[in-house]
Amino acid sequence: MGIWTAILPTIQCDSTSTTSNVASAINTVRSAVSVPEPELKRWRRIFEANAKVVEGEKYLDQESFVNAIAPRGDLTKIGRAQFSILFRVADTSKRGLISWEDFTVFETVLKRPDADYWIAFQYFDVDSSGFISYDEFKHVFSANIGPDAIPFDFDCDWVKLYLGKKNGTHVLGYNEFTQLMKGLQGERTRQAFKHLDEDQDGFIRPDQFKRIILEIAGHKLSDAVIDRLPTLCTLTPGQRISYSEVIAFHNVVREMDMVERIIREATNKSKDGRISQSDFLDYAASSSRYSLFTPMEASIIFHFAGRGNGSQRLALIDFAQLLDPRWSAPSDDEGLAAPPKTTFLNSFLSSGYSFVQGGFAGAFGATIVYPIDMVKV
Repeated sequence: MGIWTAILPTIQCDSTSTTSNVASAINTVRSAVSVPEPELKRWRRIFEANAKVVEGEKYLDQESFVNAIAPRGDLTKIGRAQFSILFRVADTSKRGLISWEDFTVFETVLKRPDADYWIAFQYFDVDSSGFISYDEFKHVFSANIGPDAIPFDFDCDWVKLYLGKKNGTHVLGYNEFTQLMKGLQGERTRQAFKHLDEDQDGFIRPDQFKRIILEIAGHKLSDAVIDRLPTLCTLTPGQRISYSEVIAFHNVVREMDMVERIIREATNKSKDGRISQSDFLDYAASSSRYSLFTPMEASIIFHFAGRGNGSQRLALIDFAQLLDPRWSAPSDDEGLAAPPKTTFLNSFLSSGYSFVQGGFAGAFGATIVYPIDMVKV
């Protein structure tokens, strides 16, 4: 993923901004991202169709903004209400209204390769200083993970490495913040396991494993996979789940787009259109300089794709329930349907707005926002 190193204040404007400042802000964003004229016209149609007249001018309030950006299709995994979080970022003037100029800047920013990080940075940067302090990080994170979530220790060594000790002077600029966000989901997973492993024997119960995954990555999984999460304990004797297995599952989810690519290419090259765990690992190793997946991770992939029987050879369509969060069991007349030509992730991320919430999802899980971790296919 490319990382945009530009700092954001250059595209911020407040209620006292002049027309020239607004134009400058728009030009700043457009200079880095080429926006074709037809796309600008499409944005204008969307804005005009949803805008409300306020004091003689057209604006989007929070409701009409969500109407403008929320997809009209299947929202099983992306709730309409979740899109309202983007309103705060698009409303740079903090007046509760988004002008056409604001909307243009917001849409243009979404085209950047690091839009997920950019949006997350804006969301955490409460005082619009261009930096994120310990207090900002703790306040925004705490406010969004929910009261029933597994607690997160903000005084842990991991946070101190990024932000120093509590009330310290170390603040994060944009580039530093992107690294914190990239690792935050892994730290949440580690802390959650440690919290639930009360006797510190290195194992948790299947229902506890399911709780961790639902909080951190439930938005990335189909209902069929979620229902069978506890069965991960059957991979090894003891009916409990180790930390290694939790991390392996997390790695599979984090690299789901790469999992799909390898499966798609490997099955395409297979004579019978099916692959085994060994075939998966062989192709992954031969198509990259370094090993991407461990044997345990491959075992997990085939366990859930094979409905508990990970030793069988599987076709592309068998992996759909693992790769596509919207997957549901086909009816009898659909049972022999061919796999779609578009990727599962492309199908899921058909809306340009749905991917932009993954930078948050990496931090918050399914609590407030959704798949944007499955970014930019």
